[in-house]
Amino acid sequence: METFKLEVVTPTGIFYESDVNYIKFEAENGEMGVLPNHAPVLVAIKPCTLTIEKEKKQKYAFISEGFIEVTPEKVSIVVHLADWSTDINAEEAIKAKRIAEEKLESVSGDASRKTELKVSIERASARIKTSNLR
Repeated sequence: METFKLEVVTPTGIFYESDVNYIKFEAENGEMGVLPNHAPVLVAIKPCTLTIEKEKKQKYAFISEGFIEVTPEKVSIVVHLADWSTDINAEEAIKAKRIAEEKLESVSGDASRKTELKVSIERASARIKTSNLR
């Protein structure tokens, strides 16, 4: 089965690097998958579950907002945060989402703060969803 090189990078370094068969994630305009020999593309992504398929086994990771670049040589995912599904504390993610939702309800007029809180809610929701996958 054909593979391609996948690299997931955060500000703290390389989160994951390996040859894989397939990945799936949420782009800004919907769900997207990449197979070997995919056309080159640069895509903005939103917080989501990254599904990695390697040798007919799947791994799941939470990835935050960022970009995915597909080139003939490799697929690079550059994000602010990344965590394996098995490392996510679902209770903490649920609490973070609830706190952000409560703060959003009380914010008035500050558009940048509202945007920041909406991103926090989106991240927490994606972390919760990812934590349920093993």
